[in-house]
Amino acid sequence: MEGHQRNLYLYDRFNARVAGVSHDGVPTLRHWSDDLGLTFPLLSNTTGYLGMFFGAQHKGTPMFARRTVIIDMWGKVRYIKDGSPDYREILLVLKKLHAEEGRS
Repeated sequence: MEGHQRNLYLYDRFNARVAGVSHDGVPTLRHWSDDLGLTFPLLSNTTGYLGMFFGAQHKGTPMFARRTVIIDMWGKVRYIKDGSPDYREILLVLKKLHAEEGRS
């Protein structure tokens, strides 16, 4: 999350927004956001719907894996990657999407 915070100015250049989604409740996310100095939204998903929607739930467990998802301005999923975010790769995808938007 701190990496996304550091890259917010770069994401802005590509007209992209960041939101974190967690199974944690609002008080926990508020504490976490304050502690890390995050300025982008963290969404509480206590039902797990979004985790299941994006396929981040391990089979047979209530646990969710860390997953980065990039959705374009039309709502189409354009990038999914498990594990810790690869910020360079994220920026390259955003650069490509930004260039595509310029052509439409």
